[in-house]
Amino acid sequence: MMKQDWILFFLFLLYICLLNACKSEDTHTVLELFPESHSLSQKKVYDINEDSIAVIEGLVCDGENLIVYDYHSNSSYTLFDEKTGEYIARFGTVGQGPIEIPVGCYGYLLKGCFSVFDDQTRIVMKYNLDSLRSGKVNAAPKRLTKYDIPDAQISRLIAINDSTFFSAGTYRDRYQYLLFDKNSKVLDYSVDIYNVADSTFNKYTKFLSNQGDLIMHPEKQKFACSINFSSNIDFFEIVDNEIKLTKSLRLGNPTSQPVTSTIVGGGMYCSVDLTENSQIGYINLCATGEYVYALYSEKKAIKSTRKSNVVLVFDWSGNPVKKYLLDTDAYYIAVDETEQSMFAAVKNSERGWSIQCYNLQ
Repeated sequence: MMKQDWILFFLFLLYICLLNACKSEDTHTVLELFPESHSLSQKKVYDINEDSIAVIEGLVCDGENLIVYDYHSNSSYTLFDEKTGEYIARFGTVGQGPIEIPVGCYGYLLKGCFSVFDDQTRIVMKYNLDSLRSGKVNAAPKRLTKYDIPDAQISRLIAINDSTFFSAGTYRDRYQYLLFDKNSKVLDYSVDIYNVADSTFNKYTKFLSNQGDLIMHPEKQKFACSINFSSNIDFFEIVDNEIKLTKSLRLGNPTSQPVTSTIVGGGMYCSVDLTENSQIGYINLCATGEYVYALYSEKKAIKSTRKSNVVLVFDWSGNPVKKYLLDTDAYYIAVDETEQSMFAAVKNSERGWSIQCYNLQ
């Protein structure tokens, strides 16, 4: 009997040691996934007329085209030649007409076309960039759909093709991702939002607290999505119209406070406020055929704006690959895989905007 007690005691100690060893290897922060850093300071020569830029609100490229989100002069975007920096056209006329868009629409660049959407009008349109390059100023976009999905609140949307759409936001106040067709038929939905069980959030503040960035592989139906003011990023793919989660790296939920109040007339005002513990987290994502690039900051949101010099690189399975450190803070990034170039939207010493180009080789 005594011998059995010693054996059980020994097994118990072994279990405790193994448990502590496993805990010591747990990753508690995003940056712990990337122990080594690679500094980027050598810039390629890249001339772009800064007078063509007002305020940069986003940046995307595809090897030929460079689009800057730049809302001014009644237009939404500026198109440049990616290789030369030559100004080509302004497009995305702001308005309420049939070929106009509300101000502040998000878009996605894929295979020479730029699709945009607005969740208030629920219209998705597509610009053919070849038409803009050929000199057709204010070339009319093609309407792809006007969706009607009552249970959906969409913050980001990608037109996979002219008839299938993938979105991030909230669906049924619970799910993060939604796949639907041009006839508003829901094909699939998946992955719980981080605060699905938090009763302090209503349907509107759940949506506001789950804003983020959504990107797609240039050739395959693989996706990545991050949540603002968090250390959460998901990797997934679509197979036979089903959303398949590849990896979920949710290492730090947003620390935000929902606010709901009644306004004059009986309406309701909803917002989500940051707290003193809120982290900037993921800022911006961009995609290449091989990697996902993420602009990220571990700084507190009350002490810094949404900018960083840290760029994290994942493969499409969600595995960490490398970490770049830029020689200046960037607000947005875009990567050309063929030319091994990274474009970064930065503010210069005069507080104006410029685009710098880094060599990734």
